[in-house]
Amino acid sequence: MNYELFDHGEKKIYLVNMTKELNQNFSELFEKGLAKYLRANKKIWILINKKGYHAGVICHHCGHIPQCDRCSVAVNYHLLPSGEKLGICHICKKQYTFPKKCENCWSAEIREYGMGTQKLAQLLKEEYGAESLIIESETVKSPNKIQKFKAQLSEFTQQGKNPILIWTSLLATPIQGWNLDLLVILDADIGLNIPDYNASEKNFYFLYEAFCKHHCKNFLVQTRNPEHHSIRSACKMQKSDFFTVENLFRKQYSYPPFGELCLILYKDEIEQKLFNKVDQLYKELLYLQQKYQLNDLEIYTTPPLIYKIFGKYRYNVVIKGKEVRNFMDIVYPKLQLSKKGFKINRMAESMV
Repeated sequence: MNYELFDHGEKKIYLVNMTKELNQNFSELFEKGLAKYLRANKKIWILINKKGYHAGVICHHCGHIPQCDRCSVAVNYHLLPSGEKLGICHICKKQYTFPKKCENCWSAEIREYGMGTQKLAQLLKEEYGAESLIIESETVKSPNKIQKFKAQLSEFTQQGKNPILIWTSLLATPIQGWNLDLLVILDADIGLNIPDYNASEKNFYFLYEAFCKHHCKNFLVQTRNPEHHSIRSACKMQKSDFFTVENLFRKQYSYPPFGELCLILYKDEIEQKLFNKVDQLYKELLYLQQKYQLNDLEIYTTPPLIYKIFGKYRYNVVIKGKEVRNFMDIVYPKLQLSKKGFKINRMAESMV
């Protein structure tokens, strides 16, 4: 079968290359392992980092993906008890009806994409007859909700059943007395799709901490990028291996800790005003850089990962290098950025 085994004694990590699998959601090892563990009434957790039923819809005629009109993110779709699908923006929570035709070209050739927690629970019920409990950050964000969830779990246990736990966040910490037999990570490289210099580090710790803190005998990790150093180092449970590779990248491009990073954010409801303000600041920064001969600094403009939030457009000016703090000591009193509506993150730890 298509997997690589990392044996850590009491813990075994199975790494599956999904580019070699026919079913792009469930590997052959997942399907066989799940059926075996369900027959034995074992305790199973599955991580899928998408809420709802589908991540979105796409027009197969023109490629249009509906987005929230207040935030530049795709509308996610949730399945209601009535069987209808409701679109929700996961940032501002605005609701949308499920489209019957493409709003861009009016084609009826629209398809859903991206499996969410509700769809996964439905598939597990239909294909394996398995009951599931979905754990999201909202499920465990207060002591009362945690107690409610534990009561649900206790009801299943009293019936002699172990429901599959579907979780979307590491906020779902290990449950006392609930030692796992199998923990499945359906997409181990989802964090690598974020355009941020520390995406690899976050992805590594996400996996590494899951392996370390959960009392589980077997971990099944599905990925389309099995050679990535964040994934392999996590499966080896070797921090040193990860940072050996990671630090080479950061040093080459002067990212922290080998350089300093400052983000200056501006946001406005009027897009053209945003462009004018950011462009003016960019020119002023270049002038000061040249005047004080700080030629090693890298200064550029770029939109954040999410361009619009709650109806406001957003843009960053990025300053990167080894003299950022000294440069900002000059810039801050001369340009008075805070009074002009700019938000300054002088020691930014992320580009997002």
